[in-house]
Amino acid sequence: MSDQPPLRLAIVTPNHSSVASGGAEYQIDNLIESLAATKRYEIAYLARIVDPTFEPRGYRIERIGRSNKVSPLGYLMDAPPLYRALKNVRPNVIYQRVACGYTAIAAHYAKQNGARMIWHVAHDQDVTEGGQTGGRNPIRPFLEKRSVEYGIRHAQHIVVQTEHQARLLKQNYNRSADAVIPNFQPEPSEVIDKSGPLIVLWVANFKPWKQPDLFVRAANALRELAGVRFVMVGTPATGRGDREWSAALMQSIRDTPNINYVGEKRQSEVNQLFGRAHVFVNTSRYEGFPNTFIQAWMREVPVISLDVDPDGVLDRERIGTRAGSLDSLIDAICTYATDHALRAEVGARARRYALRRHSMDNVRSLEQLIQTGRVLEPSANLTDNADRSPVVGR
Repeated sequence: MSDQPPLRLAIVTPNHSSVASGGAEYQIDNLIESLAATKRYEIAYLARIVDPTFEPRGYRIERIGRSNKVSPLGYLMDAPPLYRALKNVRPNVIYQRVACGYTAIAAHYAKQNGARMIWHVAHDQDVTEGGQTGGRNPIRPFLEKRSVEYGIRHAQHIVVQTEHQARLLKQNYNRSADAVIPNFQPEPSEVIDKSGPLIVLWVANFKPWKQPDLFVRAANALRELAGVRFVMVGTPATGRGDREWSAALMQSIRDTPNINYVGEKRQSEVNQLFGRAHVFVNTSRYEGFPNTFIQAWMREVPVISLDVDPDGVLDRERIGTRAGSLDSLIDAICTYATDHALRAEVGARARRYALRRHSMDNVRSLEQLIQTGRVLEPSANLTDNADRSPVVGR
């Protein structure tokens, strides 16, 4: 065992996974689990929105502020409590994910206190000029975006998920990414069983830019497709600006007889749904790299995406379809739902690809960057993994 003291690592992001089930939180959980197992780190998770009853294992939580309420002006207003929390942790390295005011605060702290800051891009909009950051108050998006741009200028290291994000970063901010590290997930532990009713699955938080209404329209157009269940997983939008939109969406879901809305689910429950699903549909206008794509592929589920196709992987690897329009999306769902041989072929290929490209081996590249400031190219870690998950009912 090494005589070196543990490296103090601060993970900074708005939401802890105890209250948020988004892709960024899931990736952070995967990273923490891998790093904590090495016993080489003192890990502090700094977040404002936390379940106070949650008991972490292998790390500690430092609450930013005293409540889950965010200022109307956004996360930049958390500069004093976040700075105090960082002073308390005294990190050697800061890992920041989810672009917001915290990006600037963490970068400034690192610059002033001799720490290294790693910013991990979580969304294409993070590195797009004028990209939307949300909020009804027009001042908030301005402050959040300026904060992100400060972080881009001053972070010691920037990690992106895709080559497309690397190009956007260079094109828009004249900054080269230090590493392109694909998202990572553990191999499925649940049984993959496709013998039940045919399921077309949609999983995301209900936000206007994720366009869940288009999935409802597709299900309605295919309501005569016998034996097919359209299943939606997600949390209705609760923001003041989205209430009317959300109410209309929920009513349209209730009015569509072939949709089964199951509400919000834990990651383990979502993975079990993917294990039984036959087709996964994404209707977002834009994304980073959806973790749901990887969850689907690892469980032999072809992906049909309206617009999102990171680095052209769906067509290049033949593991799904980018539709480009609602009519083409409906046609693709119908094709996959009725062609068992196509589903099986594409699903098997998708699983092989995901286990090769998105395994937990990718954490090694990120860990080396955290430890040394240098990165091991992810391609050096990509090996063909054996298919060890039990599969029945093909």
